[in-house]
Amino acid sequence: MLAPLLLIVVTAGCAAAPPPRKAPPSVTEPATTEAFTTPRFTLWVEGGCLSRERREALLAELDRAHDFLTGWLGPAMSPGDFRPRGAPRAACPPPPGLAPPPAVPPIDVVVLPKGDRCHADAHGITLVPGHLDRRDATHELVHFLVGSSWHPIDEGLAVYLTERLWGPDRGVPAKVRARVFLDLSLDTDLDPDALARDGMSRRDYDVAGAFTGWLIESFGKERFFELYAGPQRNYHGVYGMSEKELLFRFWQHVRSLDVRRDGGYHAFKSWLQGA
Repeated sequence: MLAPLLLIVVTAGCAAAPPPRKAPPSVTEPATTEAFTTPRFTLWVEGGCLSRERREALLAELDRAHDFLTGWLGPAMSPGDFRPRGAPRAACPPPPGLAPPPAVPPIDVVVLPKGDRCHADAHGITLVPGHLDRRDATHELVHFLVGSSWHPIDEGLAVYLTERLWGPDRGVPAKVRARVFLDLSLDTDLDPDALARDGMSRRDYDVAGAFTGWLIESFGKERFFELYAGPQRNYHGVYGMSEKELLFRFWQHVRSLDVRRDGGYHAFKSWLQGA
């Protein structure tokens, strides 16, 4: 159960208690922002954009996700560690059991009334109400806890772990959605430079989640986090196989899925085709 919330109202010219600390940079209107603190999070809600019910649901999601993710990530965590794209860390995460997980400080979570995307950075997490129902809070918490890496590995991990905790988007697992893209000749090679330059589509997120899940489940977490913490495209250094070979094996795995009687597969395929 969540600890009782301490409500701190930040208003101009009001004798209310001061905020717990300076508002994060993504807060644009401090005079209309309320801060709600729990032992793990400070939730900054701007302009009254969340009802009490939605606020409590968001904190409950974050609290459950925090439990799951810190346990699953363990020593691979690097909270708030955001570096230039593809810049490797000084050292790979230690194997599980050889070092304790790093301490996770209280995390700032800002909810803005408007915006077209959610994101995580060194300051915490920024969300918009329209994306909360699809579990973007959990997705961004993954990014904050494990730190930055490079596309498609970073976004793929967030998709994979959000699905592990809350179930698949639209009830269709990422690997089955990848099979639909393959069957419609919409498969992708997940080129990191193209994804960074052009941005990632919904297809790219889905396939990245499937590819990341396949890497983890086929070769283990330890090797995956060596890839995550290292230089961009270091597939051969970690797995002893080229990027091309790994992607070929991944798409072979996707092609081998038995989807003939999978209702989710057929529904998602029909949706993509506009049927």
